[in-house]
Amino acid sequence: MTWKSRLPLVVESAIPLSLCGALMDHVKNHTARPRTYQGVIDESLRKSEYVEIPTHLQEAVISHCADHVRSHFEIAPTRIPSQPAVVYRYGPGVGFVAHHDEVTDIERERARTNGQPVVGGDLTLVVWLNTPDSYGGGELFFENPAQEIKPPCGTLVAFPATRDHIHGVRPITRGERVTLVVRVDAECL
Repeated sequence: MTWKSRLPLVVESAIPLSLCGALMDHVKNHTARPRTYQGVIDESLRKSEYVEIPTHLQEAVISHCADHVRSHFEIAPTRIPSQPAVVYRYGPGVGFVAHHDEVTDIERERARTNGQPVVGGDLTLVVWLNTPDSYGGGELFFENPAQEIKPPCGTLVAFPATRDHIHGVRPITRGERVTLVVRVDAECL
């Protein structure tokens, strides 16, 4: 089995609460921007805002996740210097429809004119920055095999950014769901 066909990795307490707090502080002190889906803002498909994260915080997150990722996927995660990590804030609304994380040509083309970051890479790392009782709904779901995840703060969920890993965010019914997304490249061990 190659790393690209592995099921998602879920690790509670992968990120210390102090790092979650530093990320949340950064988000609170910066203006969030609406996030697109395939380069278009359409709140019927995705309702979220994002804040880019500085390199030192991104590197700290990758450092805490690296051993878990190595063990599960048998690859070494490497930061992609040309792109930021982003924190997504989902308020009440649609969440994010089922999709894959493989970057498309249309997304790259639209990013040239709309100012949105293209967030690509081999693996997607998602880290929860708030508690599951602070928002309603908002589960991360995978289609095949079917799985829903609404973990505690500091949890890492990692999965290959391929068309085989269709996933999304269930509608948010109250509060705000806050997650960090970091994409990394996979270096074979």
